Parts: sequence; structure tokens; C-alpha cells
Amino acid sequence: MLAETITKPEEYLLYSNKILLKAKITDSYPKIFEYYCELCEQFKAIFYDDDNLFLKMGKLLSIDAEIQMILEIVESSQNELLKDFKMSEDQIIQMIKFDKKYFYRELTGYTVKDNPRWSLIYLSEN
Repeated sequence: MLAETITKPEEYLLYSNKILLKAKITDSYPKIFEYYCELCEQFKAIFYDDDNLFLKMGKLLSIDAEIQMILEIVESSQNELLKDFKMSEDQIIQMIKFDKKYFYRELTGYTVKDNPRWSLIYLSEN
């Protein structure tokens, strides 16, 4: 993905939307899809907000972490998402909301106990 090719949040969100529609999450997991749609609306609203750039970035990264976790869960499910994870849709959503703060930390090899390096990607932890 090249940042130069993305000018609007809608363009960035096209990929996750395509993956989730292909996985037929709209019919199979309506609560998770509704949660995803809410995240997309928040993402767009924050993108167009006049907040300080770094505050805005932190909020966008936090929402993006949630979207990335939804994608990971859907893509890693072999058969039946709820059976594979032994969780209800509500439990999956709550897990995502709880884990979003440390998503990038764990993605970059840190644990929850580690202090991450000074980097823009960790702005979502505030």
C-alpha cells in the first residue's frame, strides 16, 4: 500500500470492507459487522476533524487497531468464527475493545509489560 494513493479515509477503508464482505460477515456475524461499520464512521469523522494532528493520529490508530483485529479474527477462522474462538460476538467485540490499546505494541514485538520505543505508532495507547 502506498500512502500517496490514498487521499480519503473511504479509500483506506475499502480493503477491510472488501475482505469482510468476501467473508460474508454481514450475514453470519451481524453484531461484529455493525461494530465494524461504527468504527468506519468514527474513523471518517476523526479524519475530517480539526483536532491536533498527533491527537487525531492516536485516535485513528486506535480505531485502525480494532479494524485490524477484526480482520485477523475473520481471516484466521477456519470454519465457524464463534466456534473457532469459543466466544460470542459480544465477547469478541469486548475483547477487541480491551486489547486495542496494545495492538501495535504486540505487533512490533513488545509485550504489555514492556515500554515501547518513542514512535508515532504507539500514539494509540493514550
